[in-house]
Amino acid sequence: MTLPELSVKRHVLAWMLNAVLVLFGVISFSRIGMDRLPYIEFPVVSVTTALKGANPDIVDASVTNLLESSVNSVPGIEHIQSTSSPGVSVINITFGLEKDVDIAFNEVQSKVNQVLRRLPKDVDPPIVAKVETNASPMFWMALQGDRTQQQLNQYALNVVKKKLETIDGVGEVRLGGRRDRTIRVNLIPERMTALAISAQDIASAFATEHVQLAGGFVVGQATEHLVKLDLEFHSLDALAGLVVTQRNGVAVRLGDVAELEDGLTDNRQLARFNGEMTVGLGVVKVANANTVAIAERIRAKLANEIEPQLPPGMKISIVSNDAVFILEIVNSLKQHLVEGTLLAALVVWFFLRSLRSTLIIALAIPVSLMGAIAVIYFFGYTLNSLTMLALLLLIGVVVDDAIVVLENIFRHREDLDPDPQSAAINGSREVVFAVIAATLSLVSIFAPVIFLQGVIGQFFRSFAVVVTFGVLVSLFVSLTLTPMLCSRYLTVEKQHGRLYHLLDGILGGLDRLYVRLLEAALTHRWWVVALTALIVASSSFFFIHIGKTFTPDEDEGRFRVSLRTPLGSSIDYTDGKLREVEAVLNNYPEVRTEFALIGLGSAGQVNQGTVVVRMAPREERQRSQQQVIAEVRKELAGIPGARAFAAPFSIVGGGQRGEPLQFVLAGENIDEVGRLTRELQQKLALLPGIGRVDTDLQLDLPQLVFRPDRLRIANANLSTADVALAVNMLTGGIDIAKFNDEPGDGQRYDIRVKAKEGAFTQPADLSKIFLRNRDGKLVRLDSVARFEEKLGPAVIGRFDLQYSATFYATPAIPLGDAVTQMRAAAAEILPAGYQVKLIGQAEEFGKTQKYMSFAFGLALVLLYMVLASQFNSFLQPAIVMLAQPLAVVGGIAALWLFGHTLNIYSMIGLTLLIGLVAKNSILLVDLTNQRREQGMAVDAALRNACPIRMRPVLMTSATVILALFPAALGLGAGAETNQPLSIAVIGGMISSTLLTLVVVPAVYSLIEGRRRKVE
Repeated sequence: MTLPELSVKRHVLAWMLNAVLVLFGVISFSRIGMDRLPYIEFPVVSVTTALKGANPDIVDASVTNLLESSVNSVPGIEHIQSTSSPGVSVINITFGLEKDVDIAFNEVQSKVNQVLRRLPKDVDPPIVAKVETNASPMFWMALQGDRTQQQLNQYALNVVKKKLETIDGVGEVRLGGRRDRTIRVNLIPERMTALAISAQDIASAFATEHVQLAGGFVVGQATEHLVKLDLEFHSLDALAGLVVTQRNGVAVRLGDVAELEDGLTDNRQLARFNGEMTVGLGVVKVANANTVAIAERIRAKLANEIEPQLPPGMKISIVSNDAVFILEIVNSLKQHLVEGTLLAALVVWFFLRSLRSTLIIALAIPVSLMGAIAVIYFFGYTLNSLTMLALLLLIGVVVDDAIVVLENIFRHREDLDPDPQSAAINGSREVVFAVIAATLSLVSIFAPVIFLQGVIGQFFRSFAVVVTFGVLVSLFVSLTLTPMLCSRYLTVEKQHGRLYHLLDGILGGLDRLYVRLLEAALTHRWWVVALTALIVASSSFFFIHIGKTFTPDEDEGRFRVSLRTPLGSSIDYTDGKLREVEAVLNNYPEVRTEFALIGLGSAGQVNQGTVVVRMAPREERQRSQQQVIAEVRKELAGIPGARAFAAPFSIVGGGQRGEPLQFVLAGENIDEVGRLTRELQQKLALLPGIGRVDTDLQLDLPQLVFRPDRLRIANANLSTADVALAVNMLTGGIDIAKFNDEPGDGQRYDIRVKAKEGAFTQPADLSKIFLRNRDGKLVRLDSVARFEEKLGPAVIGRFDLQYSATFYATPAIPLGDAVTQMRAAAAEILPAGYQVKLIGQAEEFGKTQKYMSFAFGLALVLLYMVLASQFNSFLQPAIVMLAQPLAVVGGIAALWLFGHTLNIYSMIGLTLLIGLVAKNSILLVDLTNQRREQGMAVDAALRNACPIRMRPVLMTSATVILALFPAALGLGAGAETNQPLSIAVIGGMISSTLLTLVVVPAVYSLIEGRRRKVE
């Protein structure tokens, strides 16, 4: 007993089997998370090593070089990227997406342990960590008010942060512009000189007077007492009384040579929101959690607990909320789902002219979609732009099988068998082979996804799983629910109204037109083949002239501005330029908020800043994000004394800059890399399509190089370490001890000793530093050492173990063309041993082209294998697959015509066409084979079968086209990504449907007619 027969005879069973799918789908829908994109965890392991006091070239040679060479032998590495900045080495090892990050972590840790003994003795142990590249904050807040920066920091850290961390789904809360409370001992060099106090005296006093020791216990027969030896100072007044030394029986106290301040860490960071100083709080969610739900919980916590309890004068504002854009995308696609469902139902009603038939077909849509939603939940995916696009596509696909089954049952009832049950069973049995073959052909398209690598593989996988299981569910529905409903509820009216006859006349005209076309095609078969070959050949024109990018530009209502001032600029100078950037942004009515930061990253460079810009909602502004960014770029280019670049946020790796064109110039000599970088930057600036080019090369930092006269140091009865300590303490600052209040807040804070702000403003001021020798006499610094002014690297970068400079640009031309121009410019100037390597979107774009070519070829091979198995023929699958090139021509032509590029979304659509358009050919070939088995000749079978299958072919194609039509219009959030896929599929379906109805019969007649003659 076949599945349709079982469902017809046991209708309750058919109802319940389909009800289970709906039940599971409803439960799953309430539990699925929402996100913008599928979760992709880039396996990145970092190694951070501190070598206090070392300059970048010492860190590079003594630490970075050793560690890089060791970890380079770990298998699966794609890139090693490192920075050596003052006192810190940071190495990021990026692995292929297929690498397990836990295994990578253990392997890197093992390699690091092997070289520990070769590292400098005073180096801190390297810290190996897994980098969560997806763990960028999804919700930013700004705490502001009429309080000091320290009070804002303390409240953010001790109150707001702790409350946010209790929210379900929150993994971490980060503070932006954080400057922790620090007890600052601001030494006054003049007073130190007058009282004969040196840096050694200060260090010695803290080491001996500000201490805590374990006192143990005093134990009696029945009692014991803890001996508390807390000899630290717990107030600024007490600390000011710390005795530094004795002079002629008079104590010299710390307050005599310094001003004590309950302040903040060194002014190396800054955060500002809408022009006011702030502390930012960024919420990072746990992996694959529901971004929208977490954002709602955060908003509820803010409204119910945090804001009502804020001290008077404080306020907290929402800087950015990723959930807003995600919700807009999901709601837009939900709307498209409803619109697509109604349009698909309209197609069915137009062709069948029966309300009951339309309802039977329409019922297959929610059942199949609920089954697909259950699959999303069971596979751990989220409702995102890719899975929602898959559901949208399924609207047109899932009704295909039901249409074929119902249309054939309807034809049986109308012309062959008036009995509802036998007509349902026989009508289903006649098309079950074609339905299964069509479904399996579509499923086979997604098998290559298993082998796809890179970001495209991760994106495509969730899309493929949803579509694959969705069409399998639709196959089940079409063979159970549809025959059962037809047997019980389908009616064939004998009397019809005026509208029915009007539509019948239109369809009858279509039938007659197609019969004439079919006759002409069978008469002039070789002309049809030749014309088809010309049409396919024309696709080369579209392929050459269509733009090629990694992802389309998307309007997510936010972007970032990266600012760089000359090396050696102070934080005040950079802040001034940052305010100029904010002034530019304030001129745009589309800009709602600006969140400005200076000193981000491990290097904490004060000559670099970032502004995160949030725009007004899409419906409240006249210009798109891309238009605003283009205008902002022009104005930023006019800011003197700084380089500022506006770009969208990156989708390749969290926290990276978002310029589409990013590449590295790498070589063996750092000075030569610097020279070539400047030359290439100038050359690229002459190419109008590339746009302004930024680079992270930082080799021109003004430096004062300490040159000790060791003989004079020895003659003065000093050591070089004494000299270095004095300079380090007074100019660099030393965290010399810890401090806590009593009673305290549970935190211990650094005591930082440094010269008072403004004591040293130029190299000559260093002569104020005095040293005490072992005889107790003071020695001026400039008598035993000198400082030499020169330029040196601020940060030394390496890429794949070579010195490197990274370039950033936002081309005005498609990314593929920009890459070609860049490579040509680099080839003209780069000598042997120096090369450019793509990173970010540009690198992934190059990989995507290779991966998609592989997937496309493998999909064709698998489709042929499935069809050959189904038809038990080596030749007939080739006939069916004639539709594929016809579809690709239409898809690429439609993309070119509407100004879209070939990107990951449109490539997915083109690959999808391979399976979609095969369904139409299968319908034609399958019924033709059945007629030949009944004894008809080849051409007679074609003349009989093709007109019968013409309406199902048009119906299935029209449902796919109209289901995707709302998304193809480009309305609503996420339209930039929905549109390319939809247009590619619609264009391919239109061209393949119109040509398949003519070309497939002609080629079938040629091949099968010749084979019959040979036999």
